[in-house]
Amino acid sequence: MSLRCPTERDTIALGERIGRVLARGDLIVLSGPLGAGKTVLVRGIAVGAGADAVTVRSPTFVLHHVYPGERLTVHHLDLYRLGAGADVRFLDIGGLLDSGAVVVEWGELADLSGHTPLRVVLEIDGGARVITFEDGSVPRVIAAWTRDAEVT
Repeated sequence: MSLRCPTERDTIALGERIGRVLARGDLIVLSGPLGAGKTVLVRGIAVGAGADAVTVRSPTFVLHHVYPGERLTVHHLDLYRLGAGADVRFLDIGGLLDSGAVVVEWGELADLSGHTPLRVVLEIDGGARVITFEDGSVPRVIAAWTRDAEVT
């Protein structure tokens, strides 16, 4: 299933819907080229969880940001700098999942076996973003994505 977000605001709004239904223990892996809107989507997810949008920025150089929300803590990881085949055990993703939801940019670069993420691919289509679910391991999140969205 794919959704089209014509503007950045649409991408944030979609993220907000996701953030409102995420629960502790949920893992989302975001893939897509640089500039595809991964961090923009995370900004919406954090707002939906009750965090401040101003604090959301790409963790490319620090690997991990924490956004404590009124409803849920969101852990935002970016594995871009680690490269393909990265050993991410030092990040203790299991421990992070115990304390909140985890959203990982460039998660396809690491071995996340032992976890069942919702895999989401973001693509650039002109000025819009096309956001595609690769599998449906978190059904309530998919329901939030499709509500009031332009499904292609």
